[in-house]
Amino acid sequence: MAESSMDEYPLIWMGCVHRNILTELQKEITNLLTRLGVNFETLEKEECCGFPLILSGHKDKAKEFAESNVHKIGDKKRVVTTCPACYRAFNEFYPNLLGKKLPFRVSHITQYYCELIDNGVLKPSILKPLKMKVMYHDPCELGRHSKIFEEPRRVLKLIPGLALYEPRFTRELSTCCGGGGLVSAYFPTLSVMVASRKILEEDRVPNDVQAIVTECPQCVNNLQRAWNKDGTPLGIKVYNLAKILNMSLGDQSD
Repeated sequence: MAESSMDEYPLIWMGCVHRNILTELQKEITNLLTRLGVNFETLEKEECCGFPLILSGHKDKAKEFAESNVHKIGDKKRVVTTCPACYRAFNEFYPNLLGKKLPFRVSHITQYYCELIDNGVLKPSILKPLKMKVMYHDPCELGRHSKIFEEPRRVLKLIPGLALYEPRFTRELSTCCGGGGLVSAYFPTLSVMVASRKILEEDRVPNDVQAIVTECPQCVNNLQRAWNKDGTPLGIKVYNLAKILNMSLGDQSD
């Protein structure tokens, strides 16, 4: 990997769900980047991006978060978000809230992974075959709203032996996991019912699919909480790309 100057090191913006709920997946991301030899930074005290405030109509309060976060990011030239809602907040809503262009470049982590592929950092030769079949779920904020469809699939197709299952409703037609739009916060029972329906009735995930992969922490969290009609957990595994890639990289002691 070619050395880059310090001002090119990306700031990885983790988001509230990774920091507070899915801490194990946050570790998968930082572990992956470290194993790939990527130099990166994180904020010691990261705040909410303000996206829930934007959704609920509290734009004045959201503007306060935007101003605070831009100030904390400081002179960093590159921000990579691991959450589609954070990506949309920075990329789409912050310029409107603040009335100016952001002083840094914003990417979602799937876009950054593809840059690592293009730069020869992430390549099939360092990956071990992973004999499993997975379904990729397009998150609402990443897919329909931000038009990022091919990048996560490109990463999955890089992994030797991995079979990718496309559900009935995919890309622009992908159905919501039930965890977005503040539904999980205000209607948690409905939220898990929507997730269960998505898996069983809408996407009709076949029995030979061993895991669902998605690049939204809220989707991971809600799909993991999905319940069957008889009240039992569905038990299907839900991963992010970092988890799958770490599995393919193999044991670090190898």
